[in-house]
Amino acid sequence: MNTVTIVVAGLLALAVTGSGAAMLARQPMIVETVAAVGFPIDRLRLLAAVKIGAAAGLCLGLLWPPVAVAAAGGLVAYFAAALAAHLRVRRYDIAPAAVFLALSGAALTLLLGEVA
Repeated sequence: MNTVTIVVAGLLALAVTGSGAAMLARQPMIVETVAAVGFPIDRLRLLAAVKIGAAAGLCLGLLWPPVAVAAAGGLVAYFAAALAAHLRVRRYDIAPAAVFLALSGAALTLLLGEVA
């Protein structure tokens, strides 16, 4: 696996781990945003588990790249759905989700190049 792929996947893993931890800690800004887009707050742990699980998949993917591809693909779907949820309720504070989506897409593209 080349250095750029490792760095991008590593940055993504760190970022989603931090975001997942903030969800588990019920950081007020995150709770407010999740509630505003209509996602049930009592399922916030589920979102955090998805993010932390994907981060683990990205790390395990260093040993077996198809796992990292699946994790990055899952994150692309997750953040695309997050953007759609924001736009559905006409909330335009989408920069964090858009940045995560772009980073996830970059990681997926690089990882696909590794397994091809």
